[in-house]
Amino acid sequence: MIVIPTLHCGGRCEEAIALYKKAFNLEVDWQGKDEQTNLIYHTEARIGKQRIRLSDGGTEREGIQADSLFLAVVFDTVADVERAFDILKEGGTVIEAPHKPAFATCMSELKDKFGFKWFLMVD
Repeated sequence: MIVIPTLHCGGRCEEAIALYKKAFNLEVDWQGKDEQTNLIYHTEARIGKQRIRLSDGGTEREGIQADSLFLAVVFDTVADVERAFDILKEGGTVIEAPHKPAFATCMSELKDKFGFKWFLMVD
């Protein structure tokens, strides 16, 4: 069994993919687009070894906002955390800037401009 995070981007999937390519070197493996609406109905992608799915879904209904859910990304260096943080904070909301907590080398928390929460850290 595996868990694959799936992000419904409310009609802004291409913009989200471009942002995550910059922040995380996201690689798209496959994408399906509706020819009539030009909306992305499914994207298979990877951030490092982690599979992730994205779509333009979420525009047709009100979703439940899960404020307690974060996507955690563990980087190799503090510089990598700071780079991703600087990219994702544009248009987003900073919860905690990069700092050194008791349990890790570096961590930060933010909500990006699409409303997704990220926990960026180095163990």
